[in-house]
Amino acid sequence: MSVPQPAEYPRIGRYVIVRTAIEPADLCFVFGTRNAVDDFADTVAAHFHRGTYKRIVIAGGATLDQTLTEADDMHQRLVARGIDETRILCERQSTNTGENVTMAMPLIDAAFGLENIRSLVAVGKISSSRRYLMTLKRHWPGVRRTLLPVNPFGVAADRWWEAEPFRIRVLREWEKIPRYIAQDFLTELDDSDGLIDG
Repeated sequence: MSVPQPAEYPRIGRYVIVRTAIEPADLCFVFGTRNAVDDFADTVAAHFHRGTYKRIVIAGGATLDQTLTEADDMHQRLVARGIDETRILCERQSTNTGENVTMAMPLIDAAFGLENIRSLVAVGKISSSRRYLMTLKRHWPGVRRTLLPVNPFGVAADRWWEAEPFRIRVLREWEKIPRYIAQDFLTELDDSDGLIDG
């Protein structure tokens, strides 16, 4: 794949950075992260207290040579923000986005019953927003999926190329998504997925 040129950036951004409506859901699914954890916790807690969801699943194991799992790190931050820990379920083994979903699903089934989860709000970095929804669609196709993106980059999504960390992440997604589709890690989104233009 050739290196994308700046003239292509608007088209790349429209593909990689996606939005959906945020509606009340049966579950909040927090993808694992070591970056912007306070931004994640603030976002998840604000919507919990607003009543968007009553149950939260946090995925993520002990990555980057850390002993504290991503899930437990986020769990502590959410409890500190006033969320009852009985409302939080942690998946502590996964080390990538696909595993976040596939390893959390049996825990969700045991705790709540997958048949009782008809809708979810996914929380993840805005730069990977399309891939999160594609991962969920691949591994959990029967649930309505919406997205609550976290933007810790200091610039608006429509100017993502102006902040180097944001630009690096979006271009990395642009490169990896086709490869992941070919490897059957992802399912492409379509008109049925509730994406919002602009």
